[in-house]
Amino acid sequence: MPTPRQHLRNAAGFALVWAAAGVAHRVRFRTMGSVPRTGPVIVVANHLTMTDPLAVARVAIGHRRFPHFLAMQEVFGWPGVGSLARATGQIPVARGSASAAAALDLASEHLSKGHLVALYPEGRLTTEPDLMPGPARTGAARLALRHPEAPVIPVGTWGPQQGTEHIWHRHTACLSVGPAVDLSPWAGRTDEAAAREVTAAVMAAIRDQIAVAQEMWHTR
Repeated sequence: MPTPRQHLRNAAGFALVWAAAGVAHRVRFRTMGSVPRTGPVIVVANHLTMTDPLAVARVAIGHRRFPHFLAMQEVFGWPGVGSLARATGQIPVARGSASAAAALDLASEHLSKGHLVALYPEGRLTTEPDLMPGPARTGAARLALRHPEAPVIPVGTWGPQQGTEHIWHRHTACLSVGPAVDLSPWAGRTDEAAAREVTAAVMAAIRDQIAVAQEMWHTR
């Protein structure tokens, strides 16, 4: 059970994320599926900018859930941001190192406690010319196979843009939250082939939600 101090930190995190998301973006979201109010949840999304985790976090908070993101290790060294990330249980990822797998173990611990874990399967910002997700890593799939009790909720984001212009102008961020990905064909499997197949299914679900988010953005 969370301690009173952790409840206080989470409450501060809720307030700060909500405010910061409003500064970075005009957040609009639509829920096509359902994010459970309790129990373990895995949220997966495409990654357009360094600030879109704030928009995804606002969506989670809009469902009365506090997100625990897998974030690059460097974020934890940023003044202020790093302290808040550590205090609210965000998960550092040492990308490209042998210890990167430890982040999945920590994420697994959060799921075992009934938390919501959010991550970007690409493991980096989208670099494709059409801004659609590129090749994905299998981390999210391996986490999902390890925790079949945790629904995998795809989120498609459209609107925010990376670059210096983004620093000075608030972009509208449209997000579509889809229904849980059906992983029943891989029940009981944790092998590498299953991880690759689940990754493909997860990315297809994200792309479906991006299409909805694009429509939201064009008709906003």
